Amino acid sequence: MKNLILQHFHPQYENVGKPMPWIVKKSTDNLKRYAKMLGAEYKLLNGQPFREGLRAQCQKLCVLNEEFDKYDNIAVFDTDMFVVNGCTENIFNAEGIGCYPEVHRTRVMNDFKRAFPRLANPDYPILSGSAYSMPREFRQLMRAQINSGMESVFQMISPRPFVDEGILHVLMQKAKFKRETYLDERWSYSSYLPDLDKAYIIHVRYTPHKKGGPVDKRDENCQSLMDKGIIS
Repeated sequence: MKNLILQHFHPQYENVGKPMPWIVKKSTDNLKRYAKMLGAEYKLLNGQPFREGLRAQCQKLCVLNEEFDKYDNIAVFDTDMFVVNGCTENIFNAEGIGCYPEVHRTRVMNDFKRAFPRLANPDYPILSGSAYSMPREFRQLMRAQINSGMESVFQMISPRPFVDEGILHVLMQKAKFKRETYLDERWSYSSYLPDLDKAYIIHVRYTPHKKGGPVDKRDENCQSLMDKGIIS
């Protein structure tokens, strides 16, 4: 089996013209080590490898490109994801394409329906984009749905918050691709949740606060997890 772990980072907003952010460097180092442990290849991409003009988050869908057909399985992770120390779980043995947490089943789906009533279909998931695990057959099936009309859909979704998640939602509908099994949420476990030692991969996030409350920084949260020996 030829497997790949892929991440994509292209500087946006305040990061343009600056060195790679600290948390991105730490995440990519972490995922490189994980790929080596699994005997998989690792790639960090930048630029616009999927479609020119789409937001950076959408570019992760370059895994649908024909050039990646040589890989049996590709796992795609955001650049604030960290494998938990001591984790021996293999993402390529996990069932499901992506996680479908409660927030996506409710808030994200409802927001997408309001923004794009003709594109949304609650019978199909709008998966979390932080972690995907895509076998070749799925990637080829999604690519087969892309035509000029779908390219226009990409342009419509890209400026909105749904980015790759919304695009994949529409592609799965067109392909009539449904699965009852989703990736275990331990593959993208938010850093503010309890029992972090039970996670496989931690998604280092801002800690949610009520409106007007203090705002912390992901770098600080990440360093705290490292200091506790949870990630490295």
